[in-house]
Amino acid sequence: MKNNNKKISYFINWFWFQYDFLNRYLWKMFDFEIKYPNIKKYTPGWKYIPLNFFLLKKLYKNNKIQKYNIVHFNNTENFLNFKKNDNQISIAESHGFDFWVNYKWLVKDEKNIFKYIIWNIINFLIWWKIKKKIQEFDIYYCSTPDMLEPLKKYVRKDVKWLPNPINTNIFNPEGSIIKLEWSPACFFPTRLHWDKKPEYAIDIFKKYIKPNFPNATLHLLNQWFELNKYKKILLDKNTYFWHDFMDKETLASKIRWSDLCFWDFSIWGLSLMPMQIMACKKPIITYDKHEIVKVEKENLLNLTKKILEDRNFRNDYIEKNYNHIIKYHTEDAISKIHLENLKPILKEKLNINI
Repeated sequence: MKNNNKKISYFINWFWFQYDFLNRYLWKMFDFEIKYPNIKKYTPGWKYIPLNFFLLKKLYKNNKIQKYNIVHFNNTENFLNFKKNDNQISIAESHGFDFWVNYKWLVKDEKNIFKYIIWNIINFLIWWKIKKKIQEFDIYYCSTPDMLEPLKKYVRKDVKWLPNPINTNIFNPEGSIIKLEWSPACFFPTRLHWDKKPEYAIDIFKKYIKPNFPNATLHLLNQWFELNKYKKILLDKNTYFWHDFMDKETLASKIRWSDLCFWDFSIWGLSLMPMQIMACKKPIITYDKHEIVKVEKENLLNLTKKILEDRNFRNDYIEKNYNHIIKYHTEDAISKIHLENLKPILKEKLNINI
């Protein structure tokens, strides 16, 4: 780093995985600091969002944010708190279907008319304010490629895709395993929430996998809004197993034992979990329209059949996905992309050459 021997101060508001990998790969140039609400257990969004909003509001009021060379906001609610500073580099990042940015594309399929009306009213009242604020940031990122075109069209034309990074020190084919009951053991480590559309995975399991593989089991997470709904439906204790929240190492160990994994059926791109599964060399059934799986929802059952019935196809599918992750989604690769995006702005606004 030229023209300045002091590290560049870099503030992140959520996510921990982002802080963790950037700090490990770019620590020589940047002094990273992360702040988010001090919550000791799972907190639903309707509670977390105001906590996070008022945390940032207080930091601005006390002139804490202004001291950083770079600020990086990952939570949509805090785009509203942002105050542009000519001596500060600013980054906004949208993850998945963010509230008030692109959430309307998700709720268009909502069957509950009450929820549909409420979400559209909220979008109508707040969306334009968020959109206006997003224009003020120096860099605007999205985390999955399915968001690029909608965001370019409706929010900001120069939005950039910064791929999600995978920690291959944890998520890899080697390492410890934790056995899942019976075989084929199907692992569905997503939250049971309407926006993930878990019914797709459960239908595939009930209508095809279980009838054709009598010893098959489905392993689900013991959390989120629709948990009670599905526990009332999935009653067979020898078929359906419920897992509590787990750390990343435990998650990777369970993935390694699984025969097949399910993930999100709502968004059109790969989020972190399916890529972590791919990095462990396990087959994944998910709705990914833009990146590597590229199978429409109506054909996911056929994909499941081929994975479980055709060993050569299964091996080729696993290898193709794994190689894609290693090539495009390692933490090292994403750190370099981010650094290249920062270089011209560091020179322009802070007169720093890297």
